[in-house]
Amino acid sequence: MIVVISSLSYLSWSSILWTLAVVLYGVGDLVTTMIGLGRDGVVEGNAGARFVLGDPPSWIRFGVFKAVLLFACYGGYLLLEGYQIRLAVPAGIAAIGLYAVVINVRVLTA
Repeated sequence: MIVVISSLSYLSWSSILWTLAVVLYGVGDLVTTMIGLGRDGVVEGNAGARFVLGDPPSWIRFGVFKAVLLFACYGGYLLLEGYQIRLAVPAGIAAIGLYAVVINVRVLTA
């Protein structure tokens, strides 16, 4: 436990937030969404996502879509160099990812 806490002190807030963004939004939402869509009677609830990704989306299309969005957001983050508000970019993505994972898990456990 002490090793984990001491190693966290070497990480920046930026690294922590981007890791959370990728884990929650990039991986967590992708995996829980695709597992849910594999069940009978479950459809993507977001009409925009259905339009862009097809119905049902494939793992590859959805994964590429998420990667492109994350890279675009990272580009915006880089443009905000020198501004403290830029931490809101990965924090917002992580929050959206957490919300999506919670909703998806609720659908999977219903």
